[in-house]
Amino acid sequence: MLTSPINPPETSFRPSRSEWERLLHRVVDSTPFRRSMRLREFLIYVGNEVVLHGAEDLPEQQIGIAVFGRPPSYDTSQDNIVRVNAMELRKRIDLYFTSEGVEEPLVFEIPRGSYIPVFRIRQANPPEPSVDQTAPSEEFLPDSRPSTLEPPAAVPVTVVPRLQVLRHPLTLSLLILSVCLAIWAGIGERRNHQAQASLHKWQSQPALRAFWGNFFGRGLAPEIVIADNSFLFAQDILHRKLSLAEYLDYSYRSAQSPDPLSIDARSQQQKDLTAIFKHSSGSVGDFRVARRITELETGDEGTRLLFAREYAGHRLRWNNTIFVGSSRSNPWVELYEDRLAYHFKEAQDSSPSLVIVDNPHGNEQPQYELSSIPGARTAYCIIVFVPNPTNTGNALILAGSDSQATEAGGDFLTSEDNLEKLQAIFRQKTFPHFQLLLRISSFNGTPLGSEIISYRIVKG
Repeated sequence: MLTSPINPPETSFRPSRSEWERLLHRVVDSTPFRRSMRLREFLIYVGNEVVLHGAEDLPEQQIGIAVFGRPPSYDTSQDNIVRVNAMELRKRIDLYFTSEGVEEPLVFEIPRGSYIPVFRIRQANPPEPSVDQTAPSEEFLPDSRPSTLEPPAAVPVTVVPRLQVLRHPLTLSLLILSVCLAIWAGIGERRNHQAQASLHKWQSQPALRAFWGNFFGRGLAPEIVIADNSFLFAQDILHRKLSLAEYLDYSYRSAQSPDPLSIDARSQQQKDLTAIFKHSSGSVGDFRVARRITELETGDEGTRLLFAREYAGHRLRWNNTIFVGSSRSNPWVELYEDRLAYHFKEAQDSSPSLVIVDNPHGNEQPQYELSSIPGARTAYCIIVFVPNPTNTGNALILAGSDSQATEAGGDFLTSEDNLEKLQAIFRQKTFPHFQLLLRISSFNGTPLGSEIISYRIVKG
């Protein structure tokens, strides 16, 4: 139970969607929840079910299936994972509202015997005892009495010839000292500029500043969302595409392949999926992209790095967000797919085989094939720069046909030379919202370079 005073139960209510999303954002980012991905998922699930979907009851078995990946037929009397985690979740919620969230006007708890969050308005803290201000201490009163001191007597000024001043040993020493201090100050200022340039690398060159100023220097650290390779592996096992909806309701953990399988093969498939989802895994290429972006701003704002599995979609509405990976490995990219001019078409094994171009014009082809021959290969990266849903920030997507292509896209956007090429194409120094298709050529696994194949300027 919360130890901070709250209103009586009859004043409990259900918050609006925006109130809940903002409160949830602060709670899951707090110290009590920062290192507990499972408890974050637990809280996000039960909270969203109540606030967004109007749930009046949440059975233990439903939570076990949705949050903890239990099979639909599991026995709650034999498996107490939900009850054990609920006890810890209640403690973390209480800890937040009595520490970091002590000033929150809206509070909630999950009463024992239920999994439904109960929201209440926190009562105002009782006023502090008043202090007698009729006789303030003289120690803190300004001295308003008229001064009785006489003005200082005039000091006679003696004019000393300039040559005589310079020959005076003390005066000469002071002059030398002042010159040394001025030189030292200049060196210090130059070093300070160098230090600032290393802290804010995105400001060091014009094109970098023009593009990355859309994400940095805005008082809120941009969030980099790294792909979830477990989601990618699951699609390889199932031989089918999984959706963001399946990712959000956790049904992807118990999904089944459309292929006809024997009972033993299907059982083994479920075991493989269970083993995969016990771990969070990411691509080395994706991490390199995140590192390059993070190196652009190492000051106080910096960046926040999140796995796709721990990301909450409501954050996109008011944050600057960078999604690394295609929708095959980063399911959040699906939110933008209906607006993309370029799409990866997948082969039967669910891996990309083509890039489809919507409404090709000029020298564009309607599709571009990925190719791989011994020692050489051609891949593609889609770069999308668009406003966030509330137009309060921006979203950036770096989606490669494979991890190496995604990494090449990150190299492109953190290069002053490449950004200058984009400025020349757009014929303006500022960057409009755009979509871009890069062709990545490599030899023996080492990228040789990227080439702009097509672009679209996003209007409105």
